[in-house]
Amino acid sequence: MDQLLFPCDLLDKPVEDRISYFKEYTVAHPHLNKAFKELLDNIMVCERNEILLVYGPTGVGKSTIFNKTLKYFYELLEEEKNEDRGLIPIIGEEVISPDDGKFDWKDFYIRALEKLKEPMIEFKKNIYVNSKGILPKDNSRSTYRRSLENALIHRKPKVFLIDEAQHMTRIAHAKKLKDQMETLKSLASKSNVPIVLIGTYDILKFRNLGGQLIRRGMDVHLPRYKAEVEEDRISFKNILWMFQKHMPLKEEFQLIDHWEYFFIHSAGCVGILKLWLNRTLEFNLLKDPAKKCLLLEDYKRFALSLDKVDKIADEIIEGEKILKQSKAKESSIYLKLGLNNLEEESIGHEHVSNRVGNRKPGERNPKRDQVGLGEFENAN
Repeated sequence: MDQLLFPCDLLDKPVEDRISYFKEYTVAHPHLNKAFKELLDNIMVCERNEILLVYGPTGVGKSTIFNKTLKYFYELLEEEKNEDRGLIPIIGEEVISPDDGKFDWKDFYIRALEKLKEPMIEFKKNIYVNSKGILPKDNSRSTYRRSLENALIHRKPKVFLIDEAQHMTRIAHAKKLKDQMETLKSLASKSNVPIVLIGTYDILKFRNLGGQLIRRGMDVHLPRYKAEVEEDRISFKNILWMFQKHMPLKEEFQLIDHWEYFFIHSAGCVGILKLWLNRTLEFNLLKDPAKKCLLLEDYKRFALSLDKVDKIADEIIEGEKILKQSKAKESSIYLKLGLNNLEEESIGHEHVSNRVGNRKPGERNPKRDQVGLGEFENAN
């Protein structure tokens, strides 16, 4: 058996430590790495009042992106924070799902103020009259909204992350959806802090609400792994292998020998897979701390039912269909703006250019191919 990758002394520690170790362990897999890098690049070049989107299927690892981004900016700006004690490098908030189909902005503002460590939130007062010339009540929504704007200005975070942003789309009327985005846009503009919405494919509804709200090319897609794509299959096996090697048990069970089972019951989503493995390990170690190995039957106990997987798969396919429609619409826009002829002309030039030299048609340019996936490559 190959050497396991968790610390050697971990098996001698309490069960709680072993469970905690595995829960905190994450695999920096290809889709996650790509999406994280794209997000950081987009934050670097975006306008300070811009709204960015990060979307993907449920359980794909979006919350991991959320946490990695928080950690990144706190570490990046640690020295700057030491020089300016009032600085908060980044703010991250998870949106609460509305109970009655009406998003609670007041609650959202209060939670954000708490993240910004704002003092005496319950005593906030609004000294400005609204558009109707009326002074709002001290605990009104507009009071907390203005307090949040001021806190963002003075705390100077580089970005405002909003996780589970799809909850903002769960409202009764379509017109309200545009109002939601306009509110966010105004908040970003007033505070001069870009906002990143992280959520399921539902947040794509925000993207096409109007020309002023669209920032083409600034979206980040965190997709599932697809069984029909060879590269994705290899990556999924590597991910499973890494989880297998970090499972803090005395004996190793070959998860990758059953990769198809784990793929089906996680729908190719790493977040679902990790939660499943976490639950299996925690249940069995708490039940029997001396347990040496987990078997397939142990994992089957906490696997998603096929009915649940089927529902998740339907949601994924519907979201991916929206993305395909957006790509098809791009060709239509080329036609509307008269760029289709230029595109064909460009392709013609490229074709001629590729024929220059000694290479035959279809022969590749010389280049170095990428080999392996780092520490994952041993899985195959």
